Amino acid sequence: MSFKNTPIPAAAEAAGFTNLTFADDFDDLSHIDFSGEGKPGYLWYADRPFRMPDMKETDFTFIEESVVHMEPEMCSPLIGISSYSAKGDTGFTMQYGYLEARIRIKIPGEAYVKKTHCWPAFWTLSKKNWMDEHFDHAGELDVIEMVTIHNGHPIYTGTLHDWHRHYDENGKRVRDQYASNLINSTGYNDYFDYIDEEWHTYAALWEPGHVAWYWDNKLMHSVRYNEWDLPQFFYRDDPTPLPCPPEELGWVGAHSVMDNDPQVIIYGCRGEWPMDIDWIRVWQK
Repeated sequence: MSFKNTPIPAAAEAAGFTNLTFADDFDDLSHIDFSGEGKPGYLWYADRPFRMPDMKETDFTFIEESVVHMEPEMCSPLIGISSYSAKGDTGFTMQYGYLEARIRIKIPGEAYVKKTHCWPAFWTLSKKNWMDEHFDHAGELDVIEMVTIHNGHPIYTGTLHDWHRHYDENGKRVRDQYASNLINSTGYNDYFDYIDEEWHTYAALWEPGHVAWYWDNKLMHSVRYNEWDLPQFFYRDDPTPLPCPPEELGWVGAHSVMDNDPQVIIYGCRGEWPMDIDWIRVWQK
């Protein structure tokens, strides 16, 4: 495949992210390592961390040219295939850039949407967390984390998480918990036409101290953060913060953990809530 003439998204170009460093048009499944061994040289890996069973090749089918349909048999809570193999310690990670994917999501009934915790997701996770290494705080960036119901219509959210890992006095891992969350719901946007079962481009721009979410190349929300101040949340391109005091959503240094570690790219879903992927791209400096 050739990506020579791939157009650079306007937001990526404005931020100086003009080099295409990772891309897959899903012409076939040969770029996915289904061996479970984490062999180098692949774009995607089906082995999963945290003692989860590996994804299977039968979880993926082609329904159109260069469109892969993901409908796993097992419950796959957000983790499907990833750009980095935890087993082989090999693959692609990113730190800063513009991450985008063209995705189509099948919407199940409202009752199912409201009760489930296994939804379609296109996201990144700190490599330290992915490799189950020792850490105090680790970041997570969700380009699209979930689809939920707002005023009777399905919407999606983009999210930042600050994971805090707890250890006992002997250094043994006890539990993980969210130290801080930022959930940017598309329900805030008056021009947002709600999620449907058509194709849309979901993207996130990640710079030091700044993350912005885009839907079909339109800015949805953004957050600016640092180590010494409360994070500032913005609605679209309006410099006015979201109608919610930042003190209620974070504290000093919240989300600055994102700058500490490269991120693994992940997408996944569960069988009852399948998703289709046309392409995924990463633009960096």
